[in-house]
Amino acid sequence: MKLEESLELLKEKITTTDFRECKGLGNEIPYWIFDYEPEKELLVRDTISNIISVFESKYSIKIIEINLYNLCVRVLNHKLTDEKLTQFEKKKGSNALLEKVRLIINQEAIKKEISEILKVDYDLIFLTGVGNAWPMVRAHSVLNNLYSITGKKPLVLFYPGKYSGFDLSLFGEFKTKNYYRAFRLMPEAM
Repeated sequence: MKLEESLELLKEKITTTDFRECKGLGNEIPYWIFDYEPEKELLVRDTISNIISVFESKYSIKIIEINLYNLCVRVLNHKLTDEKLTQFEKKKGSNALLEKVRLIINQEAIKKEISEILKVDYDLIFLTGVGNAWPMVRAHSVLNNLYSITGKKPLVLFYPGKYSGFDLSLFGEFKTKNYYRAFRLMPEAM
């Protein structure tokens, strides 16, 4: 199935009450992964932006988009200025900077920031910016730590890579640990 067709099916699926109320999942976590070819990132971004604005006005469906990269930058800015980060990198190198950034942008910091975002009323969460946030954070780690704050609200992770139903492979290159708690949202689009 082509990506464009999958994006149209996504729109149809999220308009259904069953999807938004997580019916038919049993007691499973309502996390969905929409994987796509990384080269199609701009098309996916444009479609997400369109879905959010149209669905709120046309269907009264409130979708919260959480861009993981922007969230990481916010968490970093709470702790360090851009100038301090630049100085640290010049002094210690890029690898040391990445390690420092990973310590600051830990799962608790991400969870706290997302918890603040989700204090408003919403029907659905779109988690985007996964490719840009790598290697600071990994999608499977974020998902593993969110259930206590997202509860029974559906979450769609837009993933520039492949999800087999068991494994995530960012950009089709970097395989991560097994992740099997999410459902594949669409049939293979690639």
